[in-house]
Amino acid sequence: MPTPPVFPIKKITHIGFGLMVLMILATLGVSLWGLHHTVDIFESVIHTEEVSDELLRIYTNLKEAEDQQREYLLTGNAQLLTSYHQAIERTHAGLMTLESMAMSQPRRDRLFPDFKHVILHRLDLLQQILDIRDTQGSQTAIERIRAGEGLQLTATIRQQLLNFHKEDVADFIRLHDTAHAMERFTIITMSIGLLLTFAVFLLTFWKFKQDLIERQQLERRLLEEAKLAEVSRRMADIGHDVKNMLTPIQMGMQLLEDELDKHFKALPDTGQPRTSTTRSLYKDIINMTRRGSSRIQMRVKEIADAVKGSSSPPHFAACHLGKIVDGVLDALRLNADEQGVALHTRGLDSLPILRADEQRLFNAFYNLVNNAISEVPHGGSVTITGSLSPGGKEILLSFEDTGRGMSPDVLRSLFTYQVVSRKPGGTGLGTKIVKDVIDAHGGTIRAESTEGQGTTFTICLPIEGPAVEA
Repeated sequence: MPTPPVFPIKKITHIGFGLMVLMILATLGVSLWGLHHTVDIFESVIHTEEVSDELLRIYTNLKEAEDQQREYLLTGNAQLLTSYHQAIERTHAGLMTLESMAMSQPRRDRLFPDFKHVILHRLDLLQQILDIRDTQGSQTAIERIRAGEGLQLTATIRQQLLNFHKEDVADFIRLHDTAHAMERFTIITMSIGLLLTFAVFLLTFWKFKQDLIERQQLERRLLEEAKLAEVSRRMADIGHDVKNMLTPIQMGMQLLEDELDKHFKALPDTGQPRTSTTRSLYKDIINMTRRGSSRIQMRVKEIADAVKGSSSPPHFAACHLGKIVDGVLDALRLNADEQGVALHTRGLDSLPILRADEQRLFNAFYNLVNNAISEVPHGGSVTITGSLSPGGKEILLSFEDTGRGMSPDVLRSLFTYQVVSRKPGGTGLGTKIVKDVIDAHGGTIRAESTEGQGTTFTICLPIEGPAVEA
């Protein structure tokens, strides 16, 4: 495979990188400065709102204490004192909270001690009225309230709140205007910086990106073409050799059958029953060899067609997956027995007839089972299970082995030209060929594997065949 060319980074690219870095740093600096000031302004707004809310709560609690005290003086209901004392406690707590809140220093100077002094004075007056009630009676306490000192203090507090509210409104307007102006400035600065950076990025990387994409595509094409060319060459050589080697095998099977038939016919009639088992066995072996040779011949023809670029289209007809799998297992049983691998099937006899290319499915299943046998240690097993999908429109086949499993890297590259074979001399294209067969039938295939535990291939085939036959 030729070595891809190296694309040097030219001087203009270095300049572009430098400009981008400077623009990004400048944009970030200005944006952070604007964001910092915007956050400070919004924090001031929030603190101002919090102070105003706390002032209103203090005034509300104070009014509630006044109302509860009047009701108590008029009705004498001692339960009202509980609500009164709770309102007093909330007022004191509000003053402490207000003193600890964040606010501007001028406002803190106006709030304390003036506002706090008026509130405390009003609370002292409320307590004095209760003391008068306890010592001089309710009527005297009510007359003290009518004197108006408490009402004047309450009016003073209300006026201070109104003044603070006016200041708050003016501050809110000013702070909001400043914050929004700073926000607009930050957004405009970031937008301009990003646009300029993006423009430089496009100018710097457009050609470089195009060259990189072309290089990657060239590397992939060269890799796939080289791999396919090597596979095609090997397949052509192997196919030619296999074809030549099959001829004497087929002729030898015919001669062997004729010779055995002749010998068995020459036996006396009394020996015929004792040799029936042997005759049946050699007939089965010869027929199995013939079927295997015939399938190999058909496969060799497909290999030759593929190498010449004239592969025949699939031939879809009614077939039974159980029989196809049985044929695969018959062809591989001797190999499995030699390696001590058990072959099992489950649920295949109950599967319905489907439209498929029997020969291509045989080849795909043969690949899966043959690969599994080579991965399973002595005493392991390969199990083929058939079932219907929940909708009843697809057949599900699982090929489960107890082999050594696959690593995540190998598992991810399955069904692609990038798969790497772990067998000595293997091409690694077996699973890709299987997937091509399943795709031609409109089905799907997926693999699950755990290293040291085994691998499971699950195939889903539509019973009615592919929607569009290719």
